[in-house]
Amino acid sequence: MTDLHGALRHHFGHDAFRPGQEEAVAAAVADRDVLVVMPTGAGKSLCYQLPALMRDDLTLVVSPLVSLMQDQISGLSRGARDGPRLTGMISAQQEAAVNRRTIHRAARGDLRLLFVAPERFASPSFLRQLGEARIGLFVVDEAHCVSQWGHDFRPDYFRLGDAARRLGATAIVASTATATPQVAADVVARLGLRDPARIATGFDRPNLTFAVVPCDSPTDRARRIVHALASSDARPAIVYAGTRQGAEQLAARIAADLGIGCDAYHAGMARGHRSEVQRRFTDGTTEVVVATNAFGMGIDKADVRTVAHDGVPVSLEAYYQEAGRAGRDGHAARALLFATPKDKGLHVFFIQRAEIDDAALDRVAEHLLRAAVDGRVDIPVTELAVGETTDRVRAIIGHLSRAGVFEPSPSTVDRVQGRIVAAYDARAKAACRVSAGEGQRARWAQYRTVWAFAEGRRCRRSTILRHFGDGPRGAPSGPCCDVCDPSVLPGPARPPTGVRRPAAGRRVDGATGGVTTVDGLDVDRAILSVVRRAGPPVDRTTLVEILRGGRSRTILRHAYDGLPEYAAFEHLPADELHARVDALLAQRLLAVTEGDPATLTAPRRAIMPV
Repeated sequence: MTDLHGALRHHFGHDAFRPGQEEAVAAAVADRDVLVVMPTGAGKSLCYQLPALMRDDLTLVVSPLVSLMQDQISGLSRGARDGPRLTGMISAQQEAAVNRRTIHRAARGDLRLLFVAPERFASPSFLRQLGEARIGLFVVDEAHCVSQWGHDFRPDYFRLGDAARRLGATAIVASTATATPQVAADVVARLGLRDPARIATGFDRPNLTFAVVPCDSPTDRARRIVHALASSDARPAIVYAGTRQGAEQLAARIAADLGIGCDAYHAGMARGHRSEVQRRFTDGTTEVVVATNAFGMGIDKADVRTVAHDGVPVSLEAYYQEAGRAGRDGHAARALLFATPKDKGLHVFFIQRAEIDDAALDRVAEHLLRAAVDGRVDIPVTELAVGETTDRVRAIIGHLSRAGVFEPSPSTVDRVQGRIVAAYDARAKAACRVSAGEGQRARWAQYRTVWAFAEGRRCRRSTILRHFGDGPRGAPSGPCCDVCDPSVLPGPARPPTGVRRPAAGRRVDGATGGVTTVDGLDVDRAILSVVRRAGPPVDRTTLVEILRGGRSRTILRHAYDGLPEYAAFEHLPADELHARVDALLAQRLLAVTEGDPATLTAPRRAIMPV
């Protein structure tokens, strides 16, 4: 139990641990709670797979996607000596008899690793059956879903800490690649981790080159993506598209224009077809896959040379997780983000569409209660979607679950199953309203952060590391990014309308991304922009703090660090910025509201000359 290197050689055939793995394995073997934060490709899975194979009890691995479970099991089958014999999975896509046999094997002590979806823990019968097993480690994979920032993804993640304690797990291991400091703290609190060993190896990927490629239109973007993949050393490649139709159209164009193997991959395809696309890409038959965002989780392909995004993702966390699938072999690779002005409008549209008002809460709750028979609910999602999208219905079900009104049971994605456990009264409605508000604030914060990255003129790498709370790192092993070295931009580099580039007459420092020569007019525009964008409104002191890159509780609580102007003038003294604010007030381009504190407003007529 203590010879970690011997166990590593015995089970996986490796002679040495990667950074952070040995500390995480040692803590898990010693029954200590662990928080593992490692970038994609750094070997997070081994941090719980090896301890599980070393122990004589059962390790439960809670994973958000069936495809991810299957990839993990396939990897164990190929890479671990006893993987196939000691590993099982519970899935709604398997026959009930197969699931029953798997649970029986787990309870009997024949398994060391059991992969399950978070929804399973909503089933009392599942918990009773699993209660017969001796649970050692309770692993929460993709643990950022536990945080309020991922609340719309899987509400069932909120109950996992309680489930682990009810099952008598000796330790909890939380694993993620995309935890900011705030999210990491939220994970620890929500799972109830006890003095956890915190393993964080840093987020820097020195072999990756980052570039944001401005495009005029979707047509221009497709042309630029094809150009970026034309060279054989740019492949294998993954291109992330925002829609199923977009994935199919772009895959067809890449295949036709370049004469190479290129497949589409999305959830609308048959499971067998998706598996075949994945197999062809993994073995090298297909050079490029154009996919929606589910592709890549758990994919064991280390030699991806380019990850391209056909549009700006919804969050910087999502972008970096997907971009991190490039260059896992340690050799030079690129992460290219192709942005158009239309992307920003789509983000705003979807955020606004996701907003849930009291009327929507009342409608779904009323239909849910009406559908209950003896307190039990089992209906298609579409029957609850009266005047609502199915996505909004699922989100509202999550809020009702958090409020203690509804207890969901495992079900397919197109159905709602569970039981009513409390009345939908004023207290419950208030709790739902708070939950929905948290979600909307998180979405706007993500929007501001990802667009500050896409439109900003700070070093891309340092922006990412700063977002994840990582300190300065060594120099990259190749070109850093398009801000530090514009030559890395593929194809014509003409800036399109709406996606900003440095204005003439400014000098941008590639090391820091800071503007080093600024006239008063530039500062004034930034001041007016912050006052109009910031929510909630800011006072004079907070405004200057935003422009200078402050890290106060107020800045972090309201995600002001996601504003495009955040830290743009960190080189200017605070009194100089205060003077510019006062000058705008004197010109009546800014106004002060009544209240404590007095906040700033910018009348719509206050438009600065170009």
